[in-house]
Amino acid sequence: MVWRFLLILLMAFSAGTMRIAAEPAFIWGVNGHPFTAYPDIGIDEQIEQMRRLGLTSYRVNISSLDHAPRLRELIRQAKKHDIEILPVLTPPLALEKLDGGTLYQRARAFAVYFVSRFKDDIRVWELGNELENFAIIQPCEMQDDGVQYNCDWGPGSGVGPMEYYGPRWRKVSAVLRGLSDGTVSVDPALVKAMGTAGWGHVGAFHRMREDGIEWDISVWHYYGDDLEWGLERLQEFGKPIWLTEFNHPKGSQKGEKEQAAGLAEIMKQIERLRGKYRVEAAHIYELLDEPYWAPDFEAYMGLVRLEKQQGSWSIAGDKPAFCAARKILLRSAPAGQDECGLKADGADQALIESQLHYSYDLALQRRPDPAGLNSWTQSVIAGK
Repeated sequence: MVWRFLLILLMAFSAGTMRIAAEPAFIWGVNGHPFTAYPDIGIDEQIEQMRRLGLTSYRVNISSLDHAPRLRELIRQAKKHDIEILPVLTPPLALEKLDGGTLYQRARAFAVYFVSRFKDDIRVWELGNELENFAIIQPCEMQDDGVQYNCDWGPGSGVGPMEYYGPRWRKVSAVLRGLSDGTVSVDPALVKAMGTAGWGHVGAFHRMREDGIEWDISVWHYYGDDLEWGLERLQEFGKPIWLTEFNHPKGSQKGEKEQAAGLAEIMKQIERLRGKYRVEAAHIYELLDEPYWAPDFEAYMGLVRLEKQQGSWSIAGDKPAFCAARKILLRSAPAGQDECGLKADGADQALIESQLHYSYDLALQRRPDPAGLNSWTQSVIAGK
């Protein structure tokens, strides 16, 4: 009897251990532009900011063949701190001008070029970035079912497969298929992450599946819309989900405290929902402010400020969003900064408005008129 009891305990322990081992550790990461932006800021400085936050993945855009040597150096330095690199392959292709066959061949060759060189160091590759935006149907264009899209509406919401204009979608599909096929041709065991800009664009996943495009991770971007709505629909495709971009809408354009409060709330949402929907990774957008692009929103999306002194850019200190993220990631905050600059009541009007705007879009299944949208949003906030 004793040996049977011990055997049962051993089997239960072994099964539990196997289940734990099978569950991947959640990945918190951040986006950056070490090859196309961040002038004067060295890779070592970027990695140091990540280390301070406890982040373990750096998502970087790869848009030119000459990025290869710098990518190798980034990988070398990141390894010192156990940081993985998530490259986003975005080949420089003129979608408007090139035919589908050419787009496919060039995208495939681009993927082969990078994947074959770095497959031993990088096992997960993100293929394409928000390409479906090019194909969103516009007023008066003809849907694939032969019905003309309403000329009085704005651009399609991307929720349904018909909300993409066929001729343009075929070009997007050619690029995505080329990137996927190229990756598989180098090593079928590599993991392919592919997806959309979020904002309701689940229809693109349906079209990808119909076109036979192979992907392993469903990618979603999140900037204050209804997160659970998107995750519920992505579950249909039976793949793990990575949120490879998220932040408070428009960063700190309405103030650094607003960004910090919004970012903290989103990170808490992700923590609550990640187990239910197989969300395995989330990457903040982005590491550093890019003030040289002001007044564009890119100037305000960072966790760390930049400033220009004597003709060179340098790091100029943490934003409250940095502290808010660190408090969640490391379960601590520096002495004297426990509140991370957040508003006392935690309210975030910009985030609330963004979520209401998105809900209104979904209800109409199209872009609403601005006057109607604003009137409805304010009436909901006012409780009318």
